[in-house]
Amino acid sequence: MPARRKRRPGSDRLYVSSSNGLPLGHLDLVTRVAHDVPAGYRELFTQEANAWLWGNHLPPMASPAEAAEPAAIGAGAEPPDGGWVPGWEDLALRRPGHGLTEEAATARAEQGPGADRPHRLRADGQHAVAETVAKLTRPPTLRRGRGARWRILHSVPMAFVEGDVTLDHLVIGPPGLFVIEVVNVPGGRVTIEDHSLDVGGSPLDLDRLRRIGLEVGDRVSIGLAHAAGATETLDPPAVHPVVAVVGAILSGTGRPRGVAVTRLGQLPRLLTAFGTPLSDQGVDQTFEVARRSTTWRP
Repeated sequence: MPARRKRRPGSDRLYVSSSNGLPLGHLDLVTRVAHDVPAGYRELFTQEANAWLWGNHLPPMASPAEAAEPAAIGAGAEPPDGGWVPGWEDLALRRPGHGLTEEAATARAEQGPGADRPHRLRADGQHAVAETVAKLTRPPTLRRGRGARWRILHSVPMAFVEGDVTLDHLVIGPPGLFVIEVVNVPGGRVTIEDHSLDVGGSPLDLDRLRRIGLEVGDRVSIGLAHAAGATETLDPPAVHPVVAVVGAILSGTGRPRGVAVTRLGQLPRLLTAFGTPLSDQGVDQTFEVARRSTTWRP
């Protein structure tokens, strides 16, 4: 329900949420004052509240002041200083392996047959991980129709001080956030060392993945704070870097600090073994921030 009324002795409130369950604040039906409405959600809050008020024969809220309409821009107008300001991309619409098919086609055209293989292996691995984790994102049948407690984003582009990166998968659930790096080595061997993975003779820097995880935590924390109209998030969600190994034998006795390494089949069990510090509301709020491209490229 986008809005529900709660009456208690000395209190009569209307709690409003978005269509996907994100809390938008509440309206005191006695004083007609709105409370706890996140920055940027005032118009949506007013719309949902007024729909309920009209349906219950109560006077509506006053609409928020409308911004002045910008002047019309004719064709061929010069862009302002700094260029046009685009809207944000909804990263929830991206599929696993986003852009890798185009990269594979370009590599094959420019470098010849076989040059597209690394890109196609990456795409295949990301599809395999997405299919394995998808079972967590389906609504549990015993939760009486409530939404799934897990969310997943694919191919998240992030500006990083060491060079722009694309996160293969970002999984959001009750334990927090999981930054998943996919390693697809069909018929090969991956050896775990203390600071890296030996992937068929090529090292994968696990310390760098840990630093990326720290950056992800900072970006989400800032996004949550801005969404709530605050300057900082006092208790941000935990971030867990994970390497998912596809199609290879996993061996070695290394114990990398702060990074989990697992085979594909064990991935769902690993993700659910970190506890449940986030509520359903916390998962939804984190997902709403993470799906915005502006969170990762401010």
